[in-house]
Amino acid sequence: MIPRTEGFLTSTDGEQIWYETAGTGPDLILTHGLGGNAAVWYQQVPYFAQKYRVITWDQRGFGRSTNNGGNHGPRAAVSDLREIMDLLSVDRAHIVGQSMGGWAALGTAIESPDRVESVVLACTTGGIPVGFGPEVDPPVTAGPVTARPLGVHPAVGDRLLGLDPARAYLYQALGSFGHRPSDAEFFRILTNYTYEPSALAGVDVPVLMIAGERDALMTPERIRSAAQFLPKSEVIELAERGHSPYFEDPHAWNQLVADFLAEVRTRETL
Repeated sequence: MIPRTEGFLTSTDGEQIWYETAGTGPDLILTHGLGGNAAVWYQQVPYFAQKYRVITWDQRGFGRSTNNGGNHGPRAAVSDLREIMDLLSVDRAHIVGQSMGGWAALGTAIESPDRVESVVLACTTGGIPVGFGPEVDPPVTAGPVTARPLGVHPAVGDRLLGLDPARAYLYQALGSFGHRPSDAEFFRILTNYTYEPSALAGVDVPVLMIAGERDALMTPERIRSAAQFLPKSEVIELAERGHSPYFEDPHAWNQLVADFLAEVRTRETL
């Protein structure tokens, strides 16, 4: 039986930020992207909770977290994540950021380097100044998710829809929960929020950058360009996968991240 807790953090500016823990062991924090909330990690939490204390959370306006003050974006996300770490007595953690979540993961490594063991940037440039764009059809910024055909979402692409339409629809549905601002608003914020190269050069922990071959938003070329800003980064590209391989192909993604974490822990013991 894997132990589990959940609750709400009251942030310094009064928002209610939902979080969950599952399992025991070293701390592993999973930070979701624009297309979902903490529930999108349903294929990762049971897997990693066998060896780690897995912490998931809803960013402001997503899932169960509030955004009453409209203070959303990377700066608030980094602050909320650090407060969750304080609340849960996290000394040091491995932090995973998917897409938009990469900004919070990398920002925490920059602002609190003593509290981060490693970083996984999954299909994200995470605020590294190399640019990105909604080069997808239909574009990510075009209308609400519910306006698209059943199971269609650019963050998972057409491969999953053909293989497992029910799971493709689940991804689409998860993205509709909460009261978050529009995709267009978040794209504007993320495009304008980048970290200084000098700060990135100071990220002195192992960083795994995962790219999807068919990712039109965070292309493998962008991911490789971004990796050059981080001194201890490596890039692994998943063939025939899109922007969300953690959801599309969880077995391969989980094993890839598990191997990386095991290698980091082995280095620490040497």
